[in-house]
Amino acid sequence: MIVLKSFNKIALFNFINSKEFNDLSFLPISYHRAISHINNPHVNNEDTILILAYYENKLAGYIGILADDMRVSNKFIKIGWLSTLFVHPDYRGKKIAQMLLKEACNSYKGNIIITEYTEEAKNMYERSNLFVIQKPLYGSSYHFLFNLSEILPKKNKNWNYVYPVLRLTDKIINGFLYSIRRNKSSEKHFLITEDLNCEIKEYIKRHDKLKIFNRNVEDINWITNYPWILNTNENKESNYQFSDFDKSFRYIFIKIYDANNLDTVLMLTVRNGKATLQFIYGNKNNNKITEALIIFLSKFKITNIIIYDKEINQKLEKKYFIYVKERNRSFMMHKDLSAILPYDFIFDVLAGDGDPIFT
Repeated sequence: MIVLKSFNKIALFNFINSKEFNDLSFLPISYHRAISHINNPHVNNEDTILILAYYENKLAGYIGILADDMRVSNKFIKIGWLSTLFVHPDYRGKKIAQMLLKEACNSYKGNIIITEYTEEAKNMYERSNLFVIQKPLYGSSYHFLFNLSEILPKKNKNWNYVYPVLRLTDKIINGFLYSIRRNKSSEKHFLITEDLNCEIKEYIKRHDKLKIFNRNVEDINWITNYPWILNTNENKESNYQFSDFDKSFRYIFIKIYDANNLDTVLMLTVRNGKATLQFIYGNKNNNKITEALIIFLSKFKITNIIIYDKEINQKLEKKYFIYVKERNRSFMMHKDLSAILPYDFIFDVLAGDGDPIFT
C-alpha cells in the first residue's frame, strides 16, 4: 500500500529535526535546503513544500515544491515550481511518481510550473496530459576558457587515461588567453563583489520593475542567505539525490557606474567556474556591461557563462570567446493555470526565476 504525506513549513521543520529524518535510508531533502524553503518569503503556513511517498511504511519517493507568487492582471496568485521528483529504484514501476505529481498539482490547485527537467521527467509530464509547453527562455552559453579536462572525460571515459595531459593542455592554452586579454580593460567604472551591501539593496528597491515574478530585496536576501548548495573541499558523500554540497558555489554582484552614479546591477551565480547571469537591475543599455563581464570572467577564471538576456547577448562581442552555443531553457505549465491566464498574457520569465537560481 502506498501512502502520501504532505509537509508545510511547520511540519517540515519538525520533520528535519526528528529522529525519523536522521534514520532515513535516503534523504528526501537536505537540511539546509529545507531551511531555505521554510524561510521563503513567498511560502505561507498552509503551503505544501514536500510530499513523501511510503510503500509498506518505508520511504519510496518524494516531490519538492518551491512556493512562489505570480502576477496575473496586477494580482498575485499562489503557484508552485516543481523542484525535485525522485522514486527509489527499489520502488519504481508502482506509479509512485505519477501519484506524487498528481498530489503536488492538487495541493496548488493546478497552479504548477516546471523547468530544468530531465528528458525522462519530460516524457512523464507529457504522458500525464496535465501540462502545456510554454515559450522557452532563449540564451547563449559563452565558452571563455579551455576546459578539455572536464568536457572530454564526460563524453568518453577513455579520456581519463590522459587526464594529466588534458589538464596541462588547458593550463597552457588558458595561460596564453590570459596574456592576450590582460590590460585590455580596467576595473574602473564598476565593482565586483559577493556582498549584498546597502548600496545594492537601495538600488534594487528603486529598480525592481514589477514582473510576473517580482524579485525584490526581500527575495535576494533570502536567496543569498539560504543557499541550497554549501561549499566544501571534501568529497562529501550524500544520500540526497540532488545538489547539496560542491567545491564552490557563490553569488556575485557587479555594480556598474555612470559618472559616479550606480547605473546597473548584475546578479550572477558561479558554480565550479561556471557562471549564469540571473538578474539585471537598472540600465541594460549601459555600454560598460560587456567590459564588466569580460573582466569578471577573467578575474574569477570562469570557463563559461550562460546569459538568457537578449539585449546583453546582442552586446557581447564573439571575439572574446572560444565558442558560443545556443542555450534554451524549457518550461511547462499546468493546464488549469494556463486556462485562467488572460489571452494577452506574456510568460516573461527571467533566468533567476524558479529554482535554477539556487543551483
